[in-house]
Parts: sequence; C-alpha cells; structure tokens
Amino acid sequence: MRTRTKPTAGQGAGEARERILVTAELLFARQGVDKTSTRDITTEAGVNVASVNYYFRSKEALAEEIFMRLAQRVTVLRLADLSRVMDASRQSKTPLRLEDLVDCFIRPYFEPGVHGALLARFILQHRLDPSEMTHRVFEQYLNPFAMEFIDALCMTDKRISRVDWLWRYTLLTGTVMLAMTDVGPKNRMFVLSNGQADASRADELKRHLSEYLCRALRNG
Repeated sequence: MRTRTKPTAGQGAGEARERILVTAELLFARQGVDKTSTRDITTEAGVNVASVNYYFRSKEALAEEIFMRLAQRVTVLRLADLSRVMDASRQSKTPLRLEDLVDCFIRPYFEPGVHGALLARFILQHRLDPSEMTHRVFEQYLNPFAMEFIDALCMTDKRISRVDWLWRYTLLTGTVMLAMTDVGPKNRMFVLSNGQADASRADELKRHLSEYLCRALRNG
C-alpha cells in the first residue's frame, strides 16, 4: 500500500495546512487554478512538494476546499450586509431598496482580499462539472443565503410573485458570474470598445453592473 509522505519535519501540521490554503488561494486568484501548479503552491508556501497530497490528496481537492472557504467568507459578508439593510429599513419605516440589495449581493466580488472573481470562476466550474464537494458548498452556504435574499427581494415589490423573483435572482447570478469571470486586461468590453470601456477597472464594472441589475430586477 502506498503511504503519504509526511510534511516537513518541525513544521506544525495545522500551520503548514493553513499556509498551503492561503498561498493556493492567492495564486489561484492571481493566475487561475489551471495555470497554478502544485510546485508553485509548495514553493510559495515554503513546504515540501508532497504536502499538498498529504493534506488534501490532490490539487483538485485543495481547490474545492478553497471554494468552501470563499463561499463561507462571502456568505458571512452578505448576511451582515443584508441584516444591516433590513434593520435600516425597519427603523426608518421605508421600503427596502433594490439598489441596496444589489449592492449587498455584488459587494463581496469587489471587496479587497475577498477574491470574489475566483469565487465566480469556482461557481461557473461547478455548473460545468459539479462534484459532491461543490454541491455541499451550495447546500451549506450559497443556497441558504439565496433563500434569504429572495425573501428580501419579495419585500421590495409584493406585486411580483415569488416564482418571478426566483427567476430574476437566477438571471442576476448568471449575469454577475459572467461579468466577474471576464475582468482580465484583454476583457471583451475592452476589445469591443477599443479600450473605451474596460471591465478590469473595478469601479467602472461595479457601477455598470449595479445599474443594469437594478433595471433588470425592477422591470423583469
């Protein structure tokens, strides 16, 4: 039976594992999962080459765990924002605004250090090639938040049925995923506009994305 090589002597198991996770997330966000090798990760993390297999079995399993961590981090941010927006609405006795809900949804994708674009790539990858782990990410984090967010959307206009809001939410998420996975230096907006528009400029993308989503949600 083949045995797994232990991590570098003298290095705490928990410390080495966390260092691999943090390093891999940074590299995946910077250059993509496919373009990041196991050796890239271990060299940057300062651990031996066998450590990824020792702690995670494979680079693919490591990527899935990072997906879980990203989803948890983004869900915490969104739930805090959603609670704040709803509390403010109750205290001021004013209706919830679509603009505030859209900002709640997209803000983590633009928050420094959150690596929202990487999360968007993971979500798209799940759509193309789901695994048991990615299904667990949706069941544990993304789907529960979606239900709370849809509840909030329903409160903005009760004339619209919940099923219609479900459709609008689903189309909203698809729009965001596609927008956030084309933000490189040669993104399509840059190419089609001959540089007049550029999705790699985060403020520009966020403004146009927010305006479009609010109009789409409001008008169906």
